[in-house]
Amino acid sequence: MLAITVYGWNYWGSSIYMLDEAKNAGCAVEMMNRGDWVVPTFNNDFHDKPALQYFFMIAAYKMFGVNSFSARFFSVVLGILLVVVVFSFVRRILNEQIAFYSSLLLISSIQMAIQFRLAVPDPYLLFFMVTGLLAFYVGYMEKRNDFLYLFYAFIGLAFLAKGPIAFVLPGLIILIFLIWKKDFSWRTLMSLKLIPGAMLTLAVALPWYIAVGLATDWEWPKYFFITHNFDRYVTTFEGHHGFPFDVVVIVIVALLPVSFFFPQALKMVWKEKKEEPFLLFSLIVCITLTGFFFFSKTVLPSYPAPCVPFAAILLSYFVCKVEEDGSVAKKRLVINSLLFLLLALTLPVAASIALRQDIELVSLSGLGLYLIVAPVGGAVALAFILKDHLQKAFYAYVFSFMLLLILVFTFALPPIDAKNPVSRSMPIIEKYNLPMAYYMRINSGFVFQYGKPIPKLSNEKELQDFVAANGKVLIISTKSDWEHLRRPDFKILFSGKDLFEKPTTVVLTN
Repeated sequence: MLAITVYGWNYWGSSIYMLDEAKNAGCAVEMMNRGDWVVPTFNNDFHDKPALQYFFMIAAYKMFGVNSFSARFFSVVLGILLVVVVFSFVRRILNEQIAFYSSLLLISSIQMAIQFRLAVPDPYLLFFMVTGLLAFYVGYMEKRNDFLYLFYAFIGLAFLAKGPIAFVLPGLIILIFLIWKKDFSWRTLMSLKLIPGAMLTLAVALPWYIAVGLATDWEWPKYFFITHNFDRYVTTFEGHHGFPFDVVVIVIVALLPVSFFFPQALKMVWKEKKEEPFLLFSLIVCITLTGFFFFSKTVLPSYPAPCVPFAAILLSYFVCKVEEDGSVAKKRLVINSLLFLLLALTLPVAASIALRQDIELVSLSGLGLYLIVAPVGGAVALAFILKDHLQKAFYAYVFSFMLLLILVFTFALPPIDAKNPVSRSMPIIEKYNLPMAYYMRINSGFVFQYGKPIPKLSNEKELQDFVAANGKVLIISTKSDWEHLRRPDFKILFSGKDLFEKPTTVVLTN
């Protein structure tokens, strides 16, 4: 119920505006309108993500119509299911208390709550990869072929959601795990049903990849596997460059505030990894994922996300053990809690300052006050730790962050989103209802909200031809691009700066 409440709370309350969301949600609309389940396109160009998310989005569009509720619906469903899956597997492998704590940590995670309310492929990758890895562990440890085949099927679905990363990372994790346990051999691989399992994975994933290759003369597979996988790893894409130890910071932020206990938790896990192999497996998942993306030239917060559930399990194990036997000195726990409290006290101020940096959001700088929940929760947790009640401190942390998320989703995100230039200008575009194109650049949110492709004009001649063919028209552009044309026959109907970005969007008519 908590997962449904936090993950599902007002997830439709903000528009499809972010670049990735708009492209993915818009791609599903175009495929649905064409009756095409094979070739992914956005604004009539190839889109760089595989098909699984579009299948789910199209199903939601057919049930609920084309809107933000539908585009994000199955992302939310998968987030809720992942909480249930983690609870079920951890209860089976460890115990119910650790399973309960792990679930609470996932529900209160900033990253998980945001990730599972976006119309992007990452929720699908997250669910199928994490569930697959948990199924592999049970299949391997309990010699259960049904769980092993579930692993192979889910890796196939993960491959259909995000591409070869769904093969590479689980394969690397399992390889390291088996080598560490000194159990890497041909016999072990055969006992893991490697050959029939690989065939099952390929049977799930390959048909669509073959179909899209045949439909595009193999141009889409080249575009996807080379440009948007290999090149994205070795070069920076779309300005998403990383910084030193970025993936580590992402995981720490994802599990705030309990992640401040990572130093003690990892020390405990390292000592007890031989007695409890699942701790070793979870630790290997975290190290492998963060290590892999440590060297990536393109980094997004979603990249190390599959390790977050396993990191949550390690932290939950630590909390349970300390509560049981007090194996960590109170002084160290107090220091960790004080450090978080100091950080939390800066959050409302930092949020207000950040909002003031955007001219469109200056009037909303007071929204930062909602983050006061974080230091309040931190202070309550510190008081419990001083009384040797780590369990109560844990509850103070996770429930305060759940409340924080609900407040932000209810009162902060909607007014911020209402300031974006796409939502503000769409009533004008609908009012004029003229043939429309864009010059040079466009915010992808326009294509989704407009409901169909918007043709691109790359130079003044193409603009002249468009006007000659249609008479009175609407043009979307950015202020800097349009100013180079010097066209006095056009007037600006709308001008608005893109949120947290440099360009200023303009809508014009002649």
